[in-house]
Amino acid sequence: MSDQSPPAAEAEPIPLDLPSAAASPGIGTIGFLGCGQMGRALLSGWLSAGLVAPENVLVAARNSAAETAERFGVRASTPIEVAGEADTIILAVKPAQASALLRGLHFQLGQVVISTVAGVARAKLHASPARLVRVMPNTACRVGRGFTAILGTPDEMPEDIERAERLFSAVGAVATVSDEALFHGITALAASGPAFLFAAMEAMADGGVAAGLPRDLARRLVVHTFAGASALAGVAGASPSALKDEVTSPAGTTIRGLQVLEARAFRGALIDAIAAAADRSRELDKP
Repeated sequence: MSDQSPPAAEAEPIPLDLPSAAASPGIGTIGFLGCGQMGRALLSGWLSAGLVAPENVLVAARNSAAETAERFGVRASTPIEVAGEADTIILAVKPAQASALLRGLHFQLGQVVISTVAGVARAKLHASPARLVRVMPNTACRVGRGFTAILGTPDEMPEDIERAERLFSAVGAVATVSDEALFHGITALAASGPAFLFAAMEAMADGGVAAGLPRDLARRLVVHTFAGASALAGVAGASPSALKDEVTSPAGTTIRGLQVLEARAFRGALIDAIAAAADRSRELDKP
């Protein structure tokens, strides 16, 4: 007899009391070149925030344009149509495809191409006479809780940075950085980091089941625990170390669990995971 629980029903999203983003002027028509997980997260977030209407979105994606158009009510398109019609173009393809795709298209003066491509330096992407901005968002943009780094150097026009900030602040927090070398660490921590947290969440839920909890209850506890811990850590002046100590009583349950994590090199594994992801980002930037 199997000890597996039946699949749990999809849980309702946890309300996080974020202010609603109002529709922002000056964005114009948005075109996607590629629309995988990251592209769909942005599209979903912008539509939910009211930043753009579905009829003002074009999607060119080799394998998913029709499906994305049907799901979101946007227009399935081609790369040539996106380059010819969109005011703001989101480049969301695989790193190996980005440069060649842009070289094969004819852009227009006044367009802004925003690259979300991991590991590919701005100088390697050419969309003239359109202007180009490099950003690194994460998939939490889908629910308005994303984080996006925007490259802001003397090479970018201030109005292009402002356009990127309007777009990405509608779906989460933004930070403009002037050193492109930081993007490798940002990619590892903010873009890859959610996967590491999801792996921890999955393991903690399994631990809850091992401790006797029903699967659905274990999952809900993990989701709310992560959300609450994140909110506490986000308070001004809060320190993860101090917050950990607040929960850790002498000879209590928490210190017993932390001893296991230390014995299994939990913190070292996370540090190494971030470093490895950053190294991979640097590899993607090589010729």
